[in-house]
Order: sequence, then C-alpha cells, then structure tokens
Amino acid sequence: MVNSKTERHRFFWSRASLMAGAAVLWMASFGIAEAQYTEYQPAEPEAGTELPEAAVNFGMRPYADNTFYVIAMKKGWFEEAGIAIGPEELGMKINDTNGTALLLNGQIDIASQYCPLMLPTYKSTEKLKCIAFTDTFLGQAILANPELGLKSFRDYIAEGMDFDEAIKTALEPMAGKTLVTPPQLSNRPFTDAAAEFSGVKWDTQVLEDSKSLVLAKSGQIDFLNPEGAPVVFTLEQAGWTKLLGIGDLFEYAPGGAGSPVAPLVAIVGIGANADFVNANQNTVLRFLSVVWRTIDAVKKDPSLYDLQAPYLNSVAGTDLDGKGVQGTVDSLHPFAPFDYGETYFNNPDSVLYYGNAWGAMIKEFVDNGILPDEGLTPDDIIWAAAIWKQMEDYRVQSEKMIGDLDGQTLSDDKKALLDQAKSYYEKFNYLDAYRLATAAGA
Repeated sequence: MVNSKTERHRFFWSRASLMAGAAVLWMASFGIAEAQYTEYQPAEPEAGTELPEAAVNFGMRPYADNTFYVIAMKKGWFEEAGIAIGPEELGMKINDTNGTALLLNGQIDIASQYCPLMLPTYKSTEKLKCIAFTDTFLGQAILANPELGLKSFRDYIAEGMDFDEAIKTALEPMAGKTLVTPPQLSNRPFTDAAAEFSGVKWDTQVLEDSKSLVLAKSGQIDFLNPEGAPVVFTLEQAGWTKLLGIGDLFEYAPGGAGSPVAPLVAIVGIGANADFVNANQNTVLRFLSVVWRTIDAVKKDPSLYDLQAPYLNSVAGTDLDGKGVQGTVDSLHPFAPFDYGETYFNNPDSVLYYGNAWGAMIKEFVDNGILPDEGLTPDDIIWAAAIWKQMEDYRVQSEKMIGDLDGQTLSDDKKALLDQAKSYYEKFNYLDAYRLATAAGA
C-alpha cells in the first residue's frame, strides 16, 4: 500500500509549484515587496440610509461551482446590492494558470478560486486571501458495478451501523478483487484512507479514465475509482453504486485537528487581493451577500441553472443544460449555504473546520518544501472566518432589532426603513439590514 504521507497531494504539489512559479516570476519582475496583510480589518457601517455603490472587478474559473455567479449577474442581484461587476459585463474569464497573477497585480479584485492554489505565493507575499468558502468538492468515490447489487456505506449507516462497521461492511466485497484506479496520484490518499479505515485489501489496475469508462459501460469492470469527477457523475447516473465517497469520510470519519482525513479536504471558495479587501470591507460583505443569496436561490429554484449553463458551456467546452449543471453541482460539489459557516468556522470537531483542514494543508506545503517553516497559520490566509463571523453578528443583531420593532407603532418613514431592512435581511445582506433597522429604531 502506498504511504499516504509521502504520496499525498504529490500530483497537486507539481501543479501548485508551476502556478506559484509563474506568480513568483511576475512578482520578481515587478519588484513586489512582501506585504503585511495578516489580519482582516473590519470597517464600521456607513452612516445614513442610502445604499453605497462600488465597482468590483471579478474573475471566474471555468467550472460549474466557479461560474454560478453569472446567475446573480443576469438577475441583477449585484446591482441590487450596489455593486457593478467589471471589467466586462460578466466579469473576466480566468483559469488556474493566470488567476493568481491577475489577483496579485490588481487586474481583478476578487475571483472564484480553489484557494490552495494561492498558498504557494506565501513564499514571497501575503497579498492573497481566501474570503469565503462556497462548496466542498465531493468528486472522489469508489464505485461498484450495479450488476453486483451491493449496498453503500450510507446504506449501512442508515441501518444503524457505526462508522467502523459500515465502512468495513461496505468495502468487504472488494477483498482480493481489483479496483481500477487512474495513473494520477491525486486520488491515492482517498483510496489509501478507505483501505486503512476498512482494513480491506484489494489489488489495483491502473487505467486512464477514458479507457476505464468504456470498460465500465460495457460491464467489464466491477470496482472503479475514477480521477475525473464527471466520470463519477456519469456512472452514478447509469446506476453504479457509490460504495464510498469522500464526503462520507468528511461526514462520518473521526474529525478534529489530528484527523487523517483533514489533508483530503478540498474546499472551493473566493480569493481576493488583500489591498482591495481592507480598503473596501463593506463592499466585500455586500458582494458575499449576493453569493449567499444565489446559493439559497438555486436550491429553492434549480431552474436558475438555465441562466448559468450557456456561459459555463462557452468557457468549459461542456454541453450541459440547466438540469445537467444542477446534477453536477448536487453530486460533486454541493453549495454551502450561509449557515454552513457554523461548520467551516465554528466547529473545531469537524474535519471541514478551516483550522483543521488548512492547518494540515499548510503543514503539507511546508513538509514538501513549497513553503518555508515560518509559522504561517490558517488565519493568515483564510479571512473567510473573520468575515463570516462579522456577517453573522450583523445577522443576529439585525434580526433582533427587526423583531423588536415589528411590534411597535412607527411613523411612515420609519416603517419604510424597517421594510427595507427586512428586504435586505431576506437577501442575506445583513450589513444593510443592520443599518436600516438601526435607522428605523433611532
């Protein structure tokens, strides 16, 4: 069995190193000095009751969970929050290669981002920050041919088994059999963890996804661990059983700071230039309110994905309709609503808690020589925790004020302010809900 300590994320290291190299070359050529932006600096709410207006240059990576912002743009929700998206009508098209440099040089202020891609730049600068988490990637899985008629880990959990018994029982049919795996090492830590937790041993056969998918569709494979999330989705749609998904480990495996699952966590979010954030704190809060509003809206009305699909297809080369985008999101990277911040930022017992996941990730980067061992902590790059907690505080305060004012006799102008506060609250704009509720009660 491959040692997960030495193999874990090795595929990612090479990818991250290339991207960091490009960013470092850019920084060297322009003589950027190391910035000192280790703390988020919240701003006071603006005075008055008018909604401030601001421009945000925003970039989107070409993935389903990185382009849902288009829905809000087309619905006019950013404008409702006082934000004009630039530099084009639908922001800027970026990718994994150029996104980091564009944030560093200020061509874009905010970007949809897999934030670990920014971490290697901390060898030279502290300018890039992760300001929100939007979803946890769940694309890794061990699949079983439907002809085998097997039950999944979650089936056994539903029957009342604990984690240890459920994972052993679910994977026991693989004992001595062959699991087809991809040549990429990025999946290896997941299958290693599955074998370690279950105590089940199997043989492996290495095949590219393109070949294993053909064999799987023709019934020539019993057990498969694809590298590509779209292959997982395709086979699940064809009836294959997900014996174990990485999300099962996130939800049921032992959590906490020392959890062996912590290095497997892959959370997608939003990256930003610290200069912009600490000069436009309330604009950032309003921007994020639209993000949370959109996540809530697509869950209630999945037809909104019809607005995203054409844009996604144009940048990703896919051919999905709205239902296809919804299926991809729900299966592989379900969006995290605002209240999921309790898990990400307030629950240290969860493997998804930012301090656990990012503490493990920083250690891996240091151990693999990507970063120097200079005491970098999760809070140095993850401003999402402080920002979410600030917004949660506005939520709690505005909710209380609105509740208190609801039973009072108010003048017409105060009543109008209260109604506007309620509208902001419903749209997840807790900052302006607080401002207007405060004015209504003054």
